Amino acid sequence: MLTTSNRWDPDQYARFSDHRSRPFFDLVARVDADAPRLVVDLGCGNGPLTLWLARRWPGARVVGVDHSPQMLEAARALDTAGRVEWVEADLATWDPASLGAAPDVIVANAALQWVPGHLDILGRWASSLAPGGWLALQVPNNFDAPSHTLMREVGAAHPRAAELRDALSRPGVASPAEYLAALSAAGLETDVWETTYQHVLDPEGRQDNPVLEWVRGTGLRPVLDTLTNEAEREAFLEAYAGRLRTAYPRTSVGVVFPFRRLFAVGHRPGKGPRREGALGLGHVQVAMPAGAEDAMREFYAGVLGLPELPKPSALAARGGVWFALGAQELHCGVEEGFAPARKAHPCLVVGDVDAVAARVAGAGGEVRWDEQVTGVPRFHTDDPVGNRVEVQQG
Repeated sequence: MLTTSNRWDPDQYARFSDHRSRPFFDLVARVDADAPRLVVDLGCGNGPLTLWLARRWPGARVVGVDHSPQMLEAARALDTAGRVEWVEADLATWDPASLGAAPDVIVANAALQWVPGHLDILGRWASSLAPGGWLALQVPNNFDAPSHTLMREVGAAHPRAAELRDALSRPGVASPAEYLAALSAAGLETDVWETTYQHVLDPEGRQDNPVLEWVRGTGLRPVLDTLTNEAEREAFLEAYAGRLRTAYPRTSVGVVFPFRRLFAVGHRPGKGPRREGALGLGHVQVAMPAGAEDAMREFYAGVLGLPELPKPSALAARGGVWFALGAQELHCGVEEGFAPARKAHPCLVVGDVDAVAARVAGAGGEVRWDEQVTGVPRFHTDDPVGNRVEVQQG
């Protein structure tokens, strides 16, 4: 998948997992596959988002493809149930025919920027889709932001500028119009859009330079792979870090890191596979007393970060409040004679359970860690009306 090196550091990449995973969920929310038989995650990385795809479509065969053995090792360690087929392959040469069946869903999240000439590859992937199939991609489109322009400036002034030229070359991300044209030419009904996220990094003030830590896990990797001499590497980082602090100053809420991303979702006309019986879990409901809506909003939206959903007008008069929970929903409904649930509870899967625990504790909530399930970091807490809530690492 990479143009320079396939050595990745899964721990460094995961440092901002909440921020990095948000575009993935925005992308797959537009994939309206009912009961796909075969789902492929191209550029699957260290695995948590691929495992989420497996949970969303429990009846599907799920395949994760990546070029980095370090990332795949971390993914296999996370996949304790062996739910996903993990495949080491270069996306530039990966052949959908290797699957042995036509995929119903292909996802390429934050991967294609590393694949030169990928516009040509998209047509081959699109032609491999089953009738009713979906191809969804997301790429960063912030290469003119200070995080990258300053990296190129420092590289151009470095004694090894000639050797760094390839490592600092602008990734081959096409324009929105080009992705629209490529997927449409392949016969897909296509939706393309861009979003600029205002990521607030390190609100606690624990990191000296959070933007530097972000790019260490992605765009800075080829530079660090080239500068194998420790003194040369440190000289580059010192010059680059100083410029980043000026470009991204700390504010009262943390370091604000604007990040633009480009999305494209294509759908092949036709009927995809459908499953009889239950199709999945639509929502979970917890009870609450009348008048507790604001307190529930403060906890579920303000602390846990769940987006609030508007209630249908026919139901709004009953009170309560609804939230999005990944591909499902969490409904808080008013119950007469309310008593909090202490055994039955919702379980939220998050990208960084430690960060969520810190937010809960910071808001005055109790965090009760539970180590009974090996390899699954998780804790329990209570919502404002006393209902038990579980939070676990995805």
